[in-house]
Parts: sequence; C-alpha cells; structure tokens
Amino acid sequence: MTGRDYLKIWYRVQIGATLIILMMMMIRNFELGRNIWLQLLWMVIILGLGLAEELWEDVPPIISKVNCWIQGLAQPVILTFAWGVITREIITMLHMPSRGVVVLMILYYFVMYAPFASVIGGQMNLSIERFIFVIWMFQIVIVPFTYLPFDLIANPKLTILLSTGAVGAVAYFLFAVTVMRAWHLSWPGLKPNWSSDFNWWILLLMLAIFVIPLGSNMMAIVHLTKTGLFKLTCQAFESGLAEESLFRFALLGVLFYAWRNVKQQLPLAIITSSLLFGFAHLINLRGQRIDLTLYQVALAFLLGLFLSVVYVYTGQLWLTMLMHFSLDWFGFLATGTTKLTGNLLPGDWWSLLFFLVVFGGFSLWMMFGTRREVMERHVRRLTGKHQRFGFSIQY
Repeated sequence: MTGRDYLKIWYRVQIGATLIILMMMMIRNFELGRNIWLQLLWMVIILGLGLAEELWEDVPPIISKVNCWIQGLAQPVILTFAWGVITREIITMLHMPSRGVVVLMILYYFVMYAPFASVIGGQMNLSIERFIFVIWMFQIVIVPFTYLPFDLIANPKLTILLSTGAVGAVAYFLFAVTVMRAWHLSWPGLKPNWSSDFNWWILLLMLAIFVIPLGSNMMAIVHLTKTGLFKLTCQAFESGLAEESLFRFALLGVLFYAWRNVKQQLPLAIITSSLLFGFAHLINLRGQRIDLTLYQVALAFLLGLFLSVVYVYTGQLWLTMLMHFSLDWFGFLATGTTKLTGNLLPGDWWSLLFFLVVFGGFSLWMMFGTRREVMERHVRRLTGKHQRFGFSIQY
C-alpha cells in the first residue's frame, strides 16, 4: 500500500466518525428545541454524500466532480467546526483538564486536513481548480479559533497560538505538502543538493541583499520589551510559514504547471504570485490607513519578487520561510505591532524606491543567462512527471 492508500483509509474513518458525532449532536439539539440542529443537518447531509461517494464503486464522472467541489468547499468548514465542538464537549461534558485537551486537539489539528487534501484535492485536475482550492483552504485553516471560545482554553499561551494563526500555519503547511504531492507538483527541499552550474556567489548576493532590510528593521528597535513578545513572535511565525506555503510553494507550483507551455512561464508565474502576495495585504485596511496599506502592498510585491527568485533558484522553501519570519519578527519588535502606524515621510518613499531598484533590479537580472537556465531547470523539476519525492529534489 502507498502513502495515499493509507490517507484514503484515514479519510474514510475521519469523515465517518465526524458524521456520527454530528448526527448525535443534531438529535440531541433537536430534542432540546435548539435551532442549531438545522445547521448540523446540512453538515450531516454533505458528509453523508461524501462518504457515500467514497464507498460507491464506479461513480459516474459528473457525480464525482460535483461531489469533489461540494466537499472541497464545505468539508473543511465542517471539519474545523467539528474540531472545535468536539474539543468543547470533551472539556465540558467529561470534565477533563482544558489545557491537556486543547494541546492534544492542536496536535490533531496539525494533520487533520492531510487525508482530505490527498483524497479530495487529488481529484482536482484543472489548474484553476487547484488555484482556487489552495486559496480557499488558506482562509479556513489558518484561524480555527473561531469555534473554540476563550473561556474554555484557560491558558494565555495556547490562546495566542490559536488566535494568531501559528497553529493554523503548521496545519496549512502540512495540507499544502500533501495536496502538492497528490498533484505531483513542488516538493519543499530540506537538504540542499545543488548542481555544478549553481553559482554560490549568487547565493551570497541574495543573502547580502536580504541583510539590507533585515538590518534596517533590527536598527529600528529602540527598546525591547517582553510585553507581547510571544504574541508578536507567533504572528511572525504565521507569516513566515503560512504565507510562504501559499504564495511561494502552492501558488507558484500551480502557476508553473498551468503555464508549462508558455515561453515566459518563469517571469509570468513569479510576477503573478508576487502581485497576489502584495494584494493580500489589502486585508490590513480593516485596521490601517489606506495610504499606509497601499505602501505596504507595494513593498510586499517587491519582497515577493525577491523571495520567489530565492525559492526557485535554490529550491529551498525553508530559506524563504526563515527570511520572511526574520523580517517580520524584527519589524514587529521595532513597532510593537503588526500594523503600520504614523505618517509616511519622504524617507519612506525613498526606501520604497530603493527596494524597487534592489529587489526589482535583482529579480530582473536573474531572468537572464545561466541564472535563468538554473531556475528553469528547477521549475521543470518542480512540475515534472518524474519527480523524486524524498526529503530533497535532486537538481
């Protein structure tokens, strides 16, 4: 049996157990006259359809495709809801220690979406399906805290881990790794193994360029206080792990495959993923002035170009994760918040112009000569049919 066979068994057991639990809750709430039973009813119907389709042999392709999208959109919401409800019920009905229960349920949350990613995600063959799927899952997985009230956790550290998205970031990374493997796309290299035409001077140049914004953020720290340090660290961890998993790992892999027959596949995919990374920061409009947010969008786009080039040239996702985390962490420590505050000064616009020249110029320079050949070979490895799925990709 392969790893995907075991994930399929796990998938069936998981939705079967969740279905039984939700049915019991629905009956109990119906008897008590609580309207929530109607919400539980549609969850039971969707999971029931999913389990029936999974156990039904020779399913017509149209039914299989419709069920794939119904499950793809609804099942992660149901799983997250059930995870929170089951955690709450164990604590309140069985009177077990909340800290231990929440820790154990967090450990399960890390891997909860892996069988779903392999079985349901693995059925998505169109690039547009995959593109929508990885973005949709990002919205669902990152903050499971919605379904778990503050008062039941009874531990500030666990509350911060859940509310900042640090727990969700780990879960999303494992989801992304599983679904990308099901699609035979990118695999995050952990052990560097570079070819003869890989230029170590270019790697050193990348690190030197990265030190510029990193040093700027470090020097901006005037007074380091322990107040809120853990929360800011968790927020930087979420940014580094989750955002790199989505924008550099999942989206770049999907875009590379979608444009595999396009001559300018490499720059087109890098620019598109970087634009999406920049526009994603528009979410900060909820608590940030529009001028500061647009400035952040532009800066994020330029950083996205640089990180994409680093990832594709080295093939090492952990490197861009570490860079992203470090930049955000020192930036958050300098300001004491994840939001931009104050007023934009002339120096800020000069900084943006500087990074346009440095990040943009470097990314453009990488699009030529042997540098591009190395990256294009890596792209072919990341999206090819004959990949080696181990701890590293042999470049």
